[in-house]
Amino acid sequence: MRHLLAHARRRATWKRLTYQQYNVLRIIHADGPMPQAEIARRLFVSAPVITRLAAGLVDAGLVEKGRDVHDRRSVRLILTRSGRRRATAMRRDLLAAAAELIEPLPEDRRASVAAALDELQVLLPGRGSTR
Repeated sequence: MRHLLAHARRRATWKRLTYQQYNVLRIIHADGPMPQAEIARRLFVSAPVITRLAAGLVDAGLVEKGRDVHDRRSVRLILTRSGRRRATAMRRDLLAAAAELIEPLPEDRRASVAAALDELQVLLPGRGSTR
C-alpha cells in the first residue's frame, strides 16, 4: 500500500493532502454528507482525529461543516464542488497508479491481483458483498 501511495503522490491531485484526508473525501463522496462521528467510526479513528482532518479540508475549501437538523450537537461534513472534483481526481489517479504498478506482471497474475482486490472490497466499512 505504501508503494501505491508513493506512486500516486507523484500526481498533482495528491499534493498537499494526506491519505487520511482522501479517505474522508472518498467516504463523503460515496455516501453523501454525514456526521463527523460516522466518518470516525468508518475510519476506525477517534473524534479528535476527524476534527483535525476536517479542519484541514475546510481550510482547503474541499469540505464545509454543517449542523444536523435532527441533532444540533452533531457536525456534518459536506463536500464542496471543489471537494467532489478533487475526490474524483484522486480516485482516478490512485487507480491509474495501481494499473501502472501491476502493468509489468504477466496477464494471469494481473487478473489474480485484480480479483483479490475485488474480494478485499468487502472488508471496507460500509461495503457489502461484491457478488
